[in-house]
Amino acid sequence: MIEMPSKRPLSANDIADWFINAIDRDAGDVITPLMVQKLVFFAQAWFLANKGRPLFADDFQAWASGPVIPALFERFEHYAYTNLPQIENARQVTGEKLELLDGVQERYGCFKAGKLEQLVKEPGGPWAQLRNGLAPGDASSSIVGKDQIKKFYGQKIDKTWA
Repeated sequence: MIEMPSKRPLSANDIADWFINAIDRDAGDVITPLMVQKLVFFAQAWFLANKGRPLFADDFQAWASGPVIPALFERFEHYAYTNLPQIENARQVTGEKLELLDGVQERYGCFKAGKLEQLVKEPGGPWAQLRNGLAPGDASSSIVGKDQIKKFYGQKIDKTWA
C-alpha cells in the first residue's frame, strides 16, 4: 500500500515542533516553552502579512506574557523554563511555509525568551491593543485576531490587506 501525504492543514503544534527541532543543540542552543510561543506567533504574523492567509487555524489569546495559544501552553507547561526535548516524528513542512519558517528562525531564533516577549508586545501591535487598559499581570482570554495581525505586520512590509 502506498502512503499518501497528509492533507491535514498545519497546526500550531506542527509549527512548534518545527521550531523545537530547528535549534542547533550541538552548539548549545536552547528553546523554552515561552520562546516557542513567540516564534509560533511570528511565523503566523509574517505568513499572514506576506500571503494574506493564516499558516494555521489556532488562535492566540492576549495573555500577560504576550500572545499565547492555550493548547501549546498546556502541552509544554510542565517544562516551565527548561529546554524542550527534540520532537520525534514531527510533521514535515515544505515549500513556501518552510521558507517562511526558516526566515523566522533566522531573524528571531537568536533571541532569548525575554527579548522575544518584548518584541511580541510591540507598542501599537495587536497584542498591545488588546491589553490596553489592563494591568501588566491581568489575565485575558481576548483573541488576537488574525485580521488585526495581518494588517499590523502587513504595514511593516508595505502590504495593505482589506
